[in-house]
Amino acid sequence: MRPILLTLAALAVSTLPAAAQIQPLPETSRSEAQSNALNNSLVREGQSRGVAEQNQFEINALRNQSSRAVSSPPIVVAPPIAAPGPVNR
Repeated sequence: MRPILLTLAALAVSTLPAAAQIQPLPETSRSEAQSNALNNSLVREGQSRGVAEQNQFEINALRNQSSRAVSSPPIVVAPPIAAPGPVNR
């Protein structure tokens, strides 16, 4: 019985290098990586859309400001009219 145990122990030890050569599983599966890539793409697209909307908002504000400056003449306040002659108080 001892020789059998020694043989089994020797086989167990000899299979350790073979077990060490097994490739580890990837951290994410292909479908999970594809899903992550799609989510990242959607996030980037949303950020890009937000920047574009902000730019358009600022352009519209500048256009409105410019059109108001061109369409309305500047307000001129007339100076007070002085009566001729001395003022008695």
